[in-house]
Amino acid sequence: MRRQTQKILYGILVLLLLAGVDSTAQAAINCPGALPSGAQGLSYTYTFTGSAGNGGTPWWRIVFGSLPPGLSLTGQSLNSVNLTGTPTSSGTYMFAISHREPGMDPICFCTIVINAAGCSFTGTSTGSILFDIDPLSAGPINNSIITPVNFRCVAGTTYTVSYTSAQVLSGTNNSIPFTLVLASGGTSSSSTTDIPLLTTNSAIYAADYRNAYAETDSVTVSNVTINWTGNTGSPIYATVNASGTVINTCSFTGSPALNFGVIDAVVNAAGATATVTPPVLVCTTGAAVTVTHNGGLNYLSTPRLKDSSNNYINYIPGFTSPLSGAGASIDIGGSGAGRLSLSATIPSGALDAAPAGMYSDIITLTISY
Repeated sequence: MRRQTQKILYGILVLLLLAGVDSTAQAAINCPGALPSGAQGLSYTYTFTGSAGNGGTPWWRIVFGSLPPGLSLTGQSLNSVNLTGTPTSSGTYMFAISHREPGMDPICFCTIVINAAGCSFTGTSTGSILFDIDPLSAGPINNSIITPVNFRCVAGTTYTVSYTSAQVLSGTNNSIPFTLVLASGGTSSSSTTDIPLLTTNSAIYAADYRNAYAETDSVTVSNVTINWTGNTGSPIYATVNASGTVINTCSFTGSPALNFGVIDAVVNAAGATATVTPPVLVCTTGAAVTVTHNGGLNYLSTPRLKDSSNNYINYIPGFTSPLSGAGASIDIGGSGAGRLSLSATIPSGALDAAPAGMYSDIITLTISY
């Protein structure tokens, strides 16, 4: 009876020791638990890292379970080791790896899935793409790749890529559709060559971004599926994070001109109004746009036209309503495309003392948004 009691107590002691080991494992080993999956016939590499190694050899060792056939610990160093090789059998494998440290050696319990001969990721399965959206662009806007996703397939494997998620970038004000273009299916010619999942051919078309507000919109496209002919297990899945940043911008086209033409001091004694060649201002929707002018080259309490003999004629420039003084401004609202309503008038009496001649001035407009 006493012998049976001792066995029970010993079993309890062992469980307590294992619990103590497990509670320290996360602190000293970078322990993911579930390792990235691999595929039979494809090279595999994962690096374990730790801290406070004490220099005992071997620094790393498998203390429970077994590695997938074809994989082994290589490149041992004080605080890192590689799990590398080419798996020869498919299945789910569990093992524990220990790192030598002062006192109690921490243990990391791991699971790794080796898929049947086919495809596997060679790094992260989550990638990201970005669209820099200028609403004034003339054609489709393609993406850049921020975080790539690569996979490999056993030579001769025919693979497919598919996805089902919505392709719309959404934010506070915008809902912008885009066309997601990933790697097309094919047949792998090499077991050691990376196949990029993400391309730079995804596009947003002008009809969908032309009236966009300035902001950053995003969407997560999940369940991107990579499958292959003859696969009797699970495909591998990727996630794509897509975002689009709409820049706050304006475009100013045309050469504005205010032309008084030939002015007769007698006929135009009450003043004159210039004819206008208006420019077109196109701005991001919702942008707060302010247009200012500097008063012209000859400003002296008021804008002035000047001839080659330094004679001057006062005039009044304006937008939708007459503005006087240098630095006057008007907010045009930023609601897309519009024409700046420019005007200029010569007030009554301004021609009284003006000699005949060619008069001109140049006003600089500044558009802020």
